[in-house]
Amino acid sequence: MKLIINTTTLSGTGVTQVAVSFIYECIAFPENTYHVFLSKTVSKEIKILDFPDNFHFYQFENHPLYGLKGFFTRKQLRNLESTINPDIVFSVFGPSCWTPKSKHITGFANSYYVYPESPFFKRISSKDFLRINLMKIAHRFFLKRNGKYFICETDDMSKRLAVFLHIDPSHIFTVSNTYNRYFEINSTSAKERLLPEPDKNEYRLLSLASFDIHKNLTIINEIIPIWDKKNIGKDIKFILTIDPVKYEQYFTDEAKSRIINLGRVDVKDCPQLYSESDALFLPTLIESFSANYPEAMKMEIPILTSHYSFAKSICENAALYFDPLDPEDIVSKIIQIITDKKLSEQLVYNGKERIKAFGNAGIRAKRYLDVFKSI
Repeated sequence: MKLIINTTTLSGTGVTQVAVSFIYECIAFPENTYHVFLSKTVSKEIKILDFPDNFHFYQFENHPLYGLKGFFTRKQLRNLESTINPDIVFSVFGPSCWTPKSKHITGFANSYYVYPESPFFKRISSKDFLRINLMKIAHRFFLKRNGKYFICETDDMSKRLAVFLHIDPSHIFTVSNTYNRYFEINSTSAKERLLPEPDKNEYRLLSLASFDIHKNLTIINEIIPIWDKKNIGKDIKFILTIDPVKYEQYFTDEAKSRIINLGRVDVKDCPQLYSESDALFLPTLIESFSANYPEAMKMEIPILTSHYSFAKSICENAALYFDPLDPEDIVSKIIQIITDKKLSEQLVYNGKERIKAFGNAGIRAKRYLDVFKSI
């Protein structure tokens, strides 16, 4: 196949990681020719000298949507497509804000548009609610206008996208996200510790996430007083990786006594952080896909997370679920996973079985390419 990989709209951390991972994994499929359109953000993560001669890279300085610069970017995209004449154009995440003449498949991962029932929308300001809904209208228009085929990261998201766009479900494919390649190659036992040695009765709950409203991390402020009243005989520590300024601003002194905040952690160090933690704690209100789930499964620690469909469609029986808005329920589930060793072991075992469905980054790349061939 002659393939255009379009990343010109990407700037966020998560979507950039997926795009960069896919581009690198394509090296293992030399039968194809790859023409890669790079945004400034993605370009910083790509070392062009790593790639063989069947890869061709094109740098784009501007987003294809905005203003006069966007107009010239779209013109450049059209001209390049005409010259390359690809079999398929893959916009890793959309909307692409550009309509190729070739067959076009777009990745979709915007949970805000397909989970309107999420309590997240009750937590944001009226201004943000209006902004998201205006973008929702615009993006629905561009998604339908720019292409015919779509890829989502979960079956739940694929079903919801068909309803959102009012399109034939057969035009939507599911290719799961997965853990980063560092979880394959890292030797955690040989690395220096990232956390201090735990106390004898300490149980560590890892929340590997930035500080965003939908991550719901401030629920820890409500969990700690309830925990302390219970006299469990076990100390819990929450391991956070959020901006230090936001940590100081949004967490109580009582909560801080039970938190270790590391600030931003490099992706390559994440396996080590999992190895020093006892469980993954993700009280999120809305997600398209969180790589934390397969990462925890890969690192063989149990998962505690929200009881919403996006989480259950990913984890199935490999997680213990709670109501993320009910600190009493969260505390009861933490107690359950600490005190019931068989439950914890079963969740880990279920995770080892469940992760087979995700595969690794190489398998994900092959699944993408298989979808392109089918189209």
